Amino acid sequence: MSHAIRAESPNWDAVPLQPNTEPRCRRAAPKSLLQAHFRDHRLVVFLDYDGTLTPIVNDPALALLSPAMKDTLEKLRQKFITGVITGRSLHKIQKFVSIPQLYYAGSHGFDIEGPDGTSIKNQVAAQFLTDLHEVRDELSDQSKSIAGAEVEDNIFSVSLHYRNVDPSLRSQMSNLAHTVRDQHPRIRMSEGKMVYEFKPKIDWNKGKALLWLLQALGLDEHDDVYTIYIGDDTTDEDAFQLFQAHYNRKGVGIVVTEESKSTDASFTLRDTSEVCEFLNRLIACGDRERSAPSSPQPTGPPPAQAQ
Repeated sequence: MSHAIRAESPNWDAVPLQPNTEPRCRRAAPKSLLQAHFRDHRLVVFLDYDGTLTPIVNDPALALLSPAMKDTLEKLRQKFITGVITGRSLHKIQKFVSIPQLYYAGSHGFDIEGPDGTSIKNQVAAQFLTDLHEVRDELSDQSKSIAGAEVEDNIFSVSLHYRNVDPSLRSQMSNLAHTVRDQHPRIRMSEGKMVYEFKPKIDWNKGKALLWLLQALGLDEHDDVYTIYIGDDTTDEDAFQLFQAHYNRKGVGIVVTEESKSTDASFTLRDTSEVCEFLNRLIACGDRERSAPSSPQPTGPPPAQAQ
């Protein structure tokens, strides 16, 4: 894992794309990225939602896509295969984005669906729904006395938000989260930005979901395909690691952060406004014919195994 820092030069195009052998993560430079790695490649773009396409807000229900970002995504999907991989439920993210031509993976990749007219669909952990419902109900019941606590049902995952909880009560939230986790051996818990995430305890994450989508589209074995993944939180590190490990560096991870942080991403953008600018620069450099797949046939990997 590298340590992300920021290049000081305001000129993005002056930043070269290099393997992340140094202990740092460079500013993302669209023109240089295209010139160095995307020439003669079909480009695929997948993104997280909260903190990447829309700023983090106190009320998760108000994390709405801006008109400018939605317009950018509309243009992006016309040039490149484009998808969103998020902790939100599949139904919720489809409603938030409202672009039916995108590929969506909700619940941290446990619930996948392609555009209308495709057979891309994968629900990885349906056998864990009863466990997740129990976790949801216990968290809801035991957190209702804590002002600001919010439980979000993402169908194949459950989120316990504490962004609006008084700092003096956050240790109580931590105790609650760990207690509920310990009572459900088939469920694992991870921590994100002011949130505890509860997911099925199987070998599946955003990186596995991204790889499954590339395989289902018939793109994983093609040397002319290059994938960009942009995200901001700890759950996105699994997707960044995909490019550092067995996916043979046929892609790049970009982390959205204003701080120096440990990450497996190779490049960094400061915030959602820089993400929007980056995507618009990709659009300006795009080549529709080079990016369009030729009638991909879904195949998909074997199902995930319980941990």
